[in-house]
Amino acid sequence: MFKPLITISLVVAMCALPVVAQPITPRPPDAKPTNAKDKKIAEVGEEAPQFELTDQFGKTHKLEQYKGKIVVLEWFNEKCPYCKGVWESGLVPTLKNELQEKETEVVYLAINSSANRPEEDVLESGAEFLEELESETPMLMDYDGAVGHKFGARTTPHMFIIDAEGVLVYSGAISDDHSLKEGDKAETHVLRVVTQLEAGEEVSPSYVQPWGCSVKYERGGGKGRRGPAGRPGR
Repeated sequence: MFKPLITISLVVAMCALPVVAQPITPRPPDAKPTNAKDKKIAEVGEEAPQFELTDQFGKTHKLEQYKGKIVVLEWFNEKCPYCKGVWESGLVPTLKNELQEKETEVVYLAINSSANRPEEDVLESGAEFLEELESETPMLMDYDGAVGHKFGARTTPHMFIIDAEGVLVYSGAISDDHSLKEGDKAETHVLRVVTQLEAGEEVSPSYVQPWGCSVKYERGGGKGRRGPAGRPGR
């Protein structure tokens, strides 16, 4: 059963305002990388970066194995009040149910790039959170942040949608309800994009600024922007 959002207002207040990520400025074609981590970031309209990650059940997931299906990626951190909010309000569970009713098979994966705690703690805490919500959603561990950096994931949640041909067609917010007032009634960009894909329509808009807490990448490799007044998201 879903847990009521009894404390969501207080927790969100503690997190200050949501982090709003800015679009990434493309690097000039002739520019050279400045370090090993300064690599090409995924762009909408291009083939999505391949990855291989293991979930909380010990199962390995390769993006290539989902060719022919629509893949939805959610950057996830159960300690982030915004991420907790979209799950505990029932928004994500409702969205997943709606996606299951689509004619095209849709795969929903949560990716956890949090590295501000020991890896074992991140894995255990995230798995327990999903288990309490009776969700078997795969939570893929990206502790070194390699996949997050490839996709340019900035916030939790930050959504990416890959079409059946393996092309990244959407990057951004899960919905426009960053105050979490609409709960599971909020209209999601995810459902919109999947509906557009099934109808053979152009995905528009294909980018909506994501909001939430900054992704807690490993120290020294973080890409998340700091919140207002220099306060980072939780």
